Amino acid sequence: MTRSRMAVVGVTVASLTAAAIVAVSVLGMAPPLEGATVAAARAAVVEFPTEVDYCYVEGMRPHHEQALEMSELVLAADGVSDRVRALAEFIVVDQTREIEQMSAWRKAWADALAESSGDSPAAHAHDAPAETSPDDVATGCGHSSHSEMAGMATPDQLAALGAASGSDAERLFLQLMIVHHEGALVMAEKAVKEGRNAFIRSSGKHVIVEQKREIDAMTALLAES
Repeated sequence: MTRSRMAVVGVTVASLTAAAIVAVSVLGMAPPLEGATVAAARAAVVEFPTEVDYCYVEGMRPHHEQALEMSELVLAADGVSDRVRALAEFIVVDQTREIEQMSAWRKAWADALAESSGDSPAAHAHDAPAETSPDDVATGCGHSSHSEMAGMATPDQLAALGAASGSDAERLFLQLMIVHHEGALVMAEKAVKEGRNAFIRSSGKHVIVEQKREIDAMTALLAES
């Protein structure tokens, strides 16, 4: 994420309280989860990630980052309705927190391995090899590029969204984000079915529940536009 984009996210998150309430009450979505605590990040190490667990984090972080980018583009557009703005701001807060949570888990896993001499319980959890690092695990994730992940918008689509305004921006944002969320559901369902780490499976379940709600809300908004 670029420095300017991070600055926009920071401002948006800081001013979101009222908009999040609107999204929850008007669009019927759940309040965003609280950010990960240090204790939760450390607890995630107890169940060292399998390849499925780790690849979920490696894939979902950039997937969420593009959702932030798309949300920021529609928030910057002129003539966008309050309900679509509330939805976009809700996505920024919810997915920013999820990115922070997944980043904390990744760091906790890496730290546990770096500190381990091979005798640490965390290093041996689920037979994780002592010499394995998060970057080593990631080589098996199968993502040759982020653009190939399910539901990702193309550069041309992002450019079109950035150039749009009013109802055109609303429709394009909703269309792209519905597809984007459907891609996230595929990733989350795999994590829930095949993942072993309880924190990853819980994250996948949250994504499934929340993004299905958001798809329903966006489909309704699109039908009204």
